[in-house]
Amino acid sequence: MRLESERRWAHRSAPGAFESRPGMLFRPLLAGIVSATLVALPSLAAPQNVAVAGPSKSAIVRGGQLTQGTNVFNGDTVEVAQGGDSTLMLGQNASVHLGENSAVRFFRCGDTSTVQLLRGVMSFRSTPQRPVQVQLGDATIQPTAGQTVIGQVALTSPTTANLSAQQGSFTVTAAHEGKSALVNQGESRVATLTTPANQASPNPPLCGVAAAVPSHPVTTAWVMIGTAAAGLAIGLGLSSHQSSLTCPQKAQLVSPYTFPCQ
Repeated sequence: MRLESERRWAHRSAPGAFESRPGMLFRPLLAGIVSATLVALPSLAAPQNVAVAGPSKSAIVRGGQLTQGTNVFNGDTVEVAQGGDSTLMLGQNASVHLGENSAVRFFRCGDTSTVQLLRGVMSFRSTPQRPVQVQLGDATIQPTAGQTVIGQVALTSPTTANLSAQQGSFTVTAAHEGKSALVNQGESRVATLTTPANQASPNPPLCGVAAAVPSHPVTTAWVMIGTAAAGLAIGLGLSSHQSSLTCPQKAQLVSPYTFPCQ
């Protein structure tokens, strides 16, 4: 039995054994990358629906007219022209109403909807089942948990906004100050922003990178394909390097145990 075992190891360590099968160690890795890509692409190709348009006038999304029943996807921006308005249903009785000359960007993370106000005025209705956060420059409006909250946010300039709570209460947190202020029902406040609202980067709830990427199917698919291609290139590069490794180095790749090299 000892002799037979030694012969097996000798055969495995024979010169050319690894060189004759370049990339043998990386085939499972590459197969896994390709399989994961093929499985993920169909789901990525279906963007997440975050809102459905209600009655709308002079509003656009993705370069087209926003009409009642139009789906709004994760990362989409809705713009309303002068003399227009739009109501968007977020589900679970939550909604957003946009006034003229307004623009917002929508995100969804779990049960929470985030609306980034870029310009103009908006009213929002937040429910316990569908909380609605509002991003305003470097400030965030967070509805009080467990309440139905109705509020209005109006940008009077890129760095100034009027906030009012018509029902329930919400908290305003300024990132540059690290401070929060509670706005109770019937109260109004003026918020001064450090970052202009129309220049702020998207800041959806922290639930993964995908939340901050507009979920256009082509864009998302290319991101995934690019990732897979990078993995493939790395695998091929490592595979081509195998023939330059010494026998002991190859042995370490195959097994944590050493075996004789001749």
